[in-house]
Amino acid sequence: MNRLDLDFAPRNARFWWARAGLALRTALAGALMTLAAGLWWWMALHTERLQLQAALRDAAPAVMQGTQDRAPLAAKGAQALDALQTKAMNQALLALNRPWSALWDALERVSSAPGVQVAILEMRPDAASDQDPNAGQGLRLLAESKDSAHMLGFMRQLRAEPFFVSAVLSSHQVNAQDPNKPLRFEVNLRWTQAAP
Repeated sequence: MNRLDLDFAPRNARFWWARAGLALRTALAGALMTLAAGLWWWMALHTERLQLQAALRDAAPAVMQGTQDRAPLAAKGAQALDALQTKAMNQALLALNRPWSALWDALERVSSAPGVQVAILEMRPDAASDQDPNAGQGLRLLAESKDSAHMLGFMRQLRAEPFFVSAVLSSHQVNAQDPNKPLRFEVNLRWTQAAP
């Protein structure tokens, strides 16, 4: 025979609480605790916000007074720094206005030449060329090769490249910490302002 579930109890909160399982009761208790913790956290943030606003209101007149006292000093400082800022800005514009794409193309032609196995590690604009516009534009390369034969081949290719006016090897040293003992060297490159 089949079991009949006859229940004539009224369907109120007490009825549903009695029928709820342990998992549902635990989930409901967890939700209530999470809600209480969130409410407590929001109240703490709200109180802190109100305290900060009050502190800002109290400090605003003192800050405004201090700013008015420093205004003449700031104007004098801006005039003194203006010449230094102008010089720095001009140097930055000179560095940005270098023909970077033509320079990179010339370096690609040199480094892809047969017999040249050199890794260019660093490229730095030469500060001396920024000071003297008649000297042409300059660049310092830090490169690494397996041995001196590859370094000399790279220098020959740089000097043969029509883009560059001069290529001077300024320093070289063997990296003794590396087990392959590569040769690191620095090259000073120059090209004219009218270079393509």
